[in-house]
Amino acid sequence: MINKILIVEDDIVFCKMLTRFLVKNGYSVSDAQSANEAYTHLGQNEFDLAILDYKLPDENGIDILKKIKGSSPATKVILITRFSSQQVEDMAEQAGADAYISKPIDPSDLLIQIQKM
Repeated sequence: MINKILIVEDDIVFCKMLTRFLVKNGYSVSDAQSANEAYTHLGQNEFDLAILDYKLPDENGIDILKKIKGSSPATKVILITRFSSQQVEDMAEQAGADAYISKPIDPSDLLIQIQKM
């Protein structure tokens, strides 16, 4: 069951909107706007789910995904991206992503995806 979620998204408005939406739906949510911030959160907490943007200012979501799966294989990961391509989707799958979602994201659809995990 998913309770604790980390969102890593450099678009601060979108990130905060997703955070508020998921908190209103009963989840404990932390958010970060960079890989470095994400690693700080990951070092201090355990998460059931990480929602990772592919394109970040300091790394990409695949790099974070690999580190999460390397240290906590049970953590579910959803990779999100505006730059959808088969190559990125294949890299996400090979790195262990549990889901891949192209932007724009409907929060209700994301919630359904989370509830299925």
